[in-house]
Amino acid sequence: MSTLDNQLYIDAIVVKGIGRTFSVGITQPTDNIKVDSTFDLSDYSIIFRVLGSAEGNGKVLLEKIITQTSDETTTGIIAEPESGEFTIAITAEDTNTLGLGAFPITILIADAETNEIIFPLTEGGIAQGEFNKIQVVRL
Repeated sequence: MSTLDNQLYIDAIVVKGIGRTFSVGITQPTDNIKVDSTFDLSDYSIIFRVLGSAEGNGKVLLEKIITQTSDETTTGIIAEPESGEFTIAITAEDTNTLGLGAFPITILIADAETNEIIFPLTEGGIAQGEFNKIQVVRL
């Protein structure tokens, strides 16, 4: 398996007390630099984590393991694995548990059978000077 050269960057906003679903598509570079191909997720699961801090050992405040059979309304789902597409569901309860504020997130590709982490899709910190995050706001 080849690793993905480009990391995702996500800065999502949700309203406290209101659920929301985010769609994500993964592509990978091909030999022709101008054309990307989709990344087949058939053999993988996605681990989505909301962290208490951007530190490497930050506490995990929320974790969702997204698979081809997970509940699309509470967790998210890999609905089209061959197309590299999945959704992440943030429920109203999730937003209430997190409270208001900006929280670092990480999205990881894992083995579908064991959920052993293979590599991260998101990266932040020193290299980019910022971290992927989800912001819970009040209307």
